[in-house]
Amino acid sequence: MSETQATEYGLGPTDHRVVLAVAAVIAVTAALAVGWQQVRDLDTPSRGIDAFSFDLPMDTVEADSAAGLADELDAMEFPWPPESSVPRIQVEHFPGDMADLDADARKAVFFRALLPLVLHENAMLRHHRDNARALLQGGAPPEPGTDERVYLGQLKERYRVEGDLNDAAVRQQLLRRIDAVPASLALAQAANESGWGTSRFTREANNLFGEWTWNEDQGLLPQQRAEGATHFVRIFPDLHASVRSYIHNINVGHAYGELRQQRATLREQGEPLDGMTLASGLIRYSERGQAYVDEVRAMIRQNGLHRLPDLELANGTP
Repeated sequence: MSETQATEYGLGPTDHRVVLAVAAVIAVTAALAVGWQQVRDLDTPSRGIDAFSFDLPMDTVEADSAAGLADELDAMEFPWPPESSVPRIQVEHFPGDMADLDADARKAVFFRALLPLVLHENAMLRHHRDNARALLQGGAPPEPGTDERVYLGQLKERYRVEGDLNDAAVRQQLLRRIDAVPASLALAQAANESGWGTSRFTREANNLFGEWTWNEDQGLLPQQRAEGATHFVRIFPDLHASVRSYIHNINVGHAYGELRQQRATLREQGEPLDGMTLASGLIRYSERGQAYVDEVRAMIRQNGLHRLPDLELANGTP
């Protein structure tokens, strides 16, 4: 209320200050109420990402030995290489005696244990990518405050995209980060980094891809860590968490921008996502650079991963 308005209402200077103070309190209270409601809206199950949730349950498979795990997988009629859809199973840990299997048997168990996890994460990414594409199809994001806009905002945060969704470049970056990683590439890297499930870090930390952390509470101390180094090898609760973290790292990590660009180019050309092609984007995954890329490609070729058909998870659990 201005001084002119106060005079019109017959208020003196003191009365005017009281009214202004009351008005300020009311304004602050209203602003806090709006802010609190926004926080409550984000926590409400019907809001945001929960309104577009992805639900694809997996059946847990456990075995005390590598031979026992092989028997479990055989009993599901899950051959390697797979001939059709892949059972929706989740092997949480590799048995400690994976090295006791002969090479061919170990490879078959390793690939069959991990392929469903990779396919699950890619199905989740496809779900959110399709949703985001549909919501952004008109060239502008949904209205602020809607479930759709909250959902897109949460996707932006999850995939570390900054900027306004009204900007076409921001929308493009979001869609480039919500995309699949070819199973051939993920399986070859996991085999390379984990020694086919026999490494100490896989056995003790469920770490398939050699991911690091600088938080001592979340990692194992490498036995041959260089002097002055402070990193640890990250501990995961199960193999699925390691696969999920690896794929997320590929999708958001600064070092893998070239891989995401190549993937987007394949999409634009209507080509399938090819692990041999995208492996070139891993030049910074290892300090070995091109030698590491060549090794991953060799593992894809030697194990016939480039010949895998376009596989999906089965409709039901075994």
